[in-house]
Amino acid sequence: MASLCFWNDFELKKPPLVTIPVEDTGFAKHVFVLINRYLQQLNTQNAKEFNQTAALIGRLMARRKNSFRNMPGFRSVCKLNAALCRLLRLDLPRDLEHLRGALPDVCDAELSGELPTRSSFEYILVRLLSFYRLHERIRECCLTVAKYFGQLLRNNNFMEYITVLIAAIAKINNLSKLQGNSCAQLYNKLLPQRPHFPLVEKHNFLNEDWKLPTHLNVIKLSKTSTQSDESTPGSPSLNAKATTVITKVDKAKQKAKADVGTVVSRQHPKSGKTPAFQLDSLDTVENVKQFIVRETKARKQTPDNCITKAIKHHEWLSAKTIFESKLNSKEHAKALNIFRKFIGNKI
Repeated sequence: MASLCFWNDFELKKPPLVTIPVEDTGFAKHVFVLINRYLQQLNTQNAKEFNQTAALIGRLMARRKNSFRNMPGFRSVCKLNAALCRLLRLDLPRDLEHLRGALPDVCDAELSGELPTRSSFEYILVRLLSFYRLHERIRECCLTVAKYFGQLLRNNNFMEYITVLIAAIAKINNLSKLQGNSCAQLYNKLLPQRPHFPLVEKHNFLNEDWKLPTHLNVIKLSKTSTQSDESTPGSPSLNAKATTVITKVDKAKQKAKADVGTVVSRQHPKSGKTPAFQLDSLDTVENVKQFIVRETKARKQTPDNCITKAIKHHEWLSAKTIFESKLNSKEHAKALNIFRKFIGNKI
């Protein structure tokens, strides 16, 4: 029995990472690419959410460990938390990075180089197997927990706690399927490369009664009905409308209904042109006074046709006030000059 669970041995010793010169290093490029792709998947958002959800399950377990400690479903939660902690202790990315770093930089069938021993490569395969089996254990515990606490939820017991717990269990179960599948795919692709690594006769990592599985099963992820309908080409649609046959008579009727005449655009009468204004007409104070009286009246009656329509109301009032104040101060030339400059800049 111990030989079947050698992958879960806590005291499994890692063989020394020793490189041996070989003549053919062409296959090492394929190994490097596979490991590199897998390590890139561990930095995605799903991997971060898996760690966050695992931490949430640990906090939920610690919160109710006194009141739920005798419940069989809560024992499954404890087993689930233990499997998640074991997964964290495994530290598979570190071992993969060490093996990737030991591979030669340039790999080719005609180039010689140094490669890690087969024992180091078998250790990586055992770690992948352990990673895969732990995810199987996690999914089994998730199903047990969901089944037990789902019954409590029907009885309206601990509604808030159980709702959060089941949501976390469902999320960790889905993410575990994704990580387990990626691990199984990596294992299945790396296992055929095992005979290519150099073997050291004096040191064999795997005992005689330890046998690695030849293939790890990949879980088929369930898809929603909408996604399956969209992905399946040529599938009949339930909402598809029946096609109707349009005859020549129907086309003629539609054309007659569509013929509503010619659209005629109405042209609005153009307003009268603004009378031309010459700044030289404001050469005396009296002319400016007459201009102010005339424009004040025009701005009230026809604001769109007056000469000073571009001037805002508060600007026109301030200009009149400054002009009158300068006249009261007996500064006629200055008042005339300021008003002429103001009108010249605005018009």
